[in-house]
Amino acid sequence: MSAFKITLSFLVLSWACTLQAQPYAYITNQGNNSVSVIDTEINKVIKTIKVGNQPAGVVVSNNSKRVYISNPESHDITVIDTESLSVIKTIKVGGGPLAIAISPDDKSVYVADWYEDSVYFIDTDSLEVKTKVNVGDSPSGLAVDPNGLFLYVANRDDNTIMIINLIDNHVVNTITVGRAPFGITYDSNKKQLYSANVQSGDVSVVDLNQQKTIKHIKVGDFPYAVAIDEKNNRLFVTNQRSNSVSVIDRNMMKTINQIEVGEYPEGINLHPDQTRLYVANWFDNLISVIDINSLKVIDEIETEDGCRAYGQFISKH
Repeated sequence: MSAFKITLSFLVLSWACTLQAQPYAYITNQGNNSVSVIDTEINKVIKTIKVGNQPAGVVVSNNSKRVYISNPESHDITVIDTESLSVIKTIKVGGGPLAIAISPDDKSVYVADWYEDSVYFIDTDSLEVKTKVNVGDSPSGLAVDPNGLFLYVANRDDNTIMIINLIDNHVVNTITVGRAPFGITYDSNKKQLYSANVQSGDVSVVDLNQQKTIKHIKVGDFPYAVAIDEKNNRLFVTNQRSNSVSVIDRNMMKTINQIEVGEYPEGINLHPDQTRLYVANWFDNLISVIDINSLKVIDEIETEDGCRAYGQFISKH
């Protein structure tokens, strides 16, 4: 083979690998039972995948090979293969699966069941439910610590966060937070949890060393989910009824800005390149893309009806 052909083949291969490596966003559309797949390099929907009934929760595996979707009304979890962008399995789970999270080693998926007041554990090899743990009233949010030792569960109607020891799957502590906690996020640098409390309009800061709430930070109306920007030492919080994202300084533990987005924002994720923030606006059927430096919306991406994207919806590569 000539040197020119070898060089050309190498360039084509490199180009293909670069395209394949671009992170995708997987957006649950509750209104038409689908997931919109967005190529974040071009900020366009490249495929729409049919899933279960009224999908809401989403988590992408840490190796970016699978996506797990919770479907509250069909009582199941849809498993999507990210290479083929197709459904490979549907797993029956409980009476109302909502929040969903995954272990750091990708071996277990955790599903909070809103109606059964429990968390289901799914084995990702067999794709079957392996155990169930009873928790508080209306579990709505989940977070896993980076070492895979503890699972944190926000119980909306108990105003608490429960801590489950993943070695023996037992609840080891219960911490009171604000009213109606929903999305929770783990801060590995500070060893803290942030809880977006829908009814009290604030974010609770839980110190995990002290095992107690140390601060309540006022944000907008009906805060729903939290994303961490470690590079700039900030938190971003979606406020459903304020149609905004609150910006919190993590050191000052104080709201310092508010960004107007679409109507009824819910899911929120920081892009792996740490320059953009993606926000799902449920009532507008679009994704707002926020520039991290200017704190302004720089793009909007149309999805299908009722986009929620509650959870970790952007792949790492």
